[in-house]
Amino acid sequence: MSSPISDERRAKLLRAETHSLLQSPDFIRSPVMSQLLSYLVEEAIANPGNPPKAYQVAVDGLGRSEDFDVQADSYPRVQVGRLRKMLAAHYAARGSAQRLHIPIGHYAVEIELDKVEPESTQILGASDDIAHPAPPVEHNSPSRWFNNRQTMFGLAAFLLVFGIALTWWLNSATPVPSSLAADPDRYTLPPKIYITASQKNSGTANSGDASNIRSFFEDAFASSAQVRLAVVDGSDFSPEKGQNAYLFQSHLVTGPSGPEINFSLTSLIRNETIWSTKTSMPDSAADYPERLGPIASRVASVYGVIATDQRKRLPDDAMIGYSCLLRFDDYRANRDPELLPVVESCIAKSMAADPLNSRILAAASFLSFLREEATGRAPNPEQGLEYARRAMVRGREDASANFALARSSFFNGNCSRGKDFAERAAALDPYESTIQAQTGAYLFACADPDAMKYLKRAIALDPRGSILAETALVLTLLAEGKDKEALEFAEKIVPSSTGVGPYYDIAMAMVYAKNGRVEDSRASWDRLVAAYGNKEDESQEQLIRRLIINPLLAERAFQVLVQHGVISG
Repeated sequence: MSSPISDERRAKLLRAETHSLLQSPDFIRSPVMSQLLSYLVEEAIANPGNPPKAYQVAVDGLGRSEDFDVQADSYPRVQVGRLRKMLAAHYAARGSAQRLHIPIGHYAVEIELDKVEPESTQILGASDDIAHPAPPVEHNSPSRWFNNRQTMFGLAAFLLVFGIALTWWLNSATPVPSSLAADPDRYTLPPKIYITASQKNSGTANSGDASNIRSFFEDAFASSAQVRLAVVDGSDFSPEKGQNAYLFQSHLVTGPSGPEINFSLTSLIRNETIWSTKTSMPDSAADYPERLGPIASRVASVYGVIATDQRKRLPDDAMIGYSCLLRFDDYRANRDPELLPVVESCIAKSMAADPLNSRILAAASFLSFLREEATGRAPNPEQGLEYARRAMVRGREDASANFALARSSFFNGNCSRGKDFAERAAALDPYESTIQAQTGAYLFACADPDAMKYLKRAIALDPRGSILAETALVLTLLAEGKDKEALEFAEKIVPSSTGVGPYYDIAMAMVYAKNGRVEDSRASWDRLVAAYGNKEDESQEQLIRRLIINPLLAERAFQVLVQHGVISG
């Protein structure tokens, strides 16, 4: 995607692109982001390969005092996170032959140059910068329970160009709903979220705690695909009522056992508080992710309070953009066959309206891996890979785009590459429990010992809506030979959790089988067949492979159930 350039040309390109960005409405409205961008760009020019530290960013780039404490205040990290998302949103909306990019984990500004137009084979081919991402964290190469099969990443240039052109032609023939003209943001874009924080009679809490709490949630919500963070100045800001947006408030007060935080979420379109909770004040900033992360997840995850509230108010048709993704997430969780045609239709309309929308393309990639025996539908991994690569054109900082490439890698048996993309996705949206759960589930199928880490994190983030993580954790315990522990954990799972899908009954059938409870295992299998079976000429193995996208995980489930006599081989 990019070619080596001289330092002099790099400096000119950086300054030219920065100048262009600063003239855009988003940056004009945000002087803090403009100041920060200018500082980071000049640092990148003056000190290539040596990005500034957090303290430098805070003092020199953001105007904090020289006594700024980076250990106690996450302000520079939060602001750079905002800037990273702001850049991604700008290019997602407008596109560009050159783009500024701030990699996760440091404060260096990089420039990416397209040699050709965005839909070219140069962008979509198996280039190293897309096919081999730098993992967000270092990790040792784990032992594998399966031998990785060699996978061929990349389609022939002709096929890529032809496929993209054909898709464009077909999708362009699909009309975009006229109702979008009246209020395009209402259904196509996620709702905005405003954040305020206050501190009253908080006992031993420091005077800056309220500000730090607000900064944490600004950072968390900026990473979420379910909301658009509305950057405001001052804790007393009062957003306009009646808009499709939400007000997230935190109040640090003195509780019976010390400082505690009260949270509330208000729907501005109805002027109604729709959710509230409270928690004790974390002991230090280092404890914020563990203590406050589940609250961020509860508010702004795929099946969180805001997304659930938005689904209740969707029109009958799935529309395009964000509203379509809400329906897609419904289908992904519950696998309702009646919803599939609706989702496929709105995905096609969405791609026609915005052919390089990373999240829509990631959803299209997922659908390409589905199997439907009754209709003769077979997985199309080549198309899934093509959509995933297209998602990365704009979506290098988008968690769903990265996970789309992870899914494609896992599907083809390439656990190492899949892990790199999955871990990057998990780092990009750290409070989205579904991504943590999916990462853990796929790593389980690859017999990767890091699976447990992600599964436990998913459950910690959302204990009421993490059925995928819970069932995958059961399977991981089984794989480790902890059959009784797996059974004890499995029987505590509440099957009415959001997004049960087929995974619960498959996991229960396996855990009962491994513990010698064959009749209970068969009962779980019968529930699975009753809910998702009844397909003509479909074998038991085909049913499993239809319901479980990952071939490695499907094979493991099939072997266990056959071995214990629950189903026939």
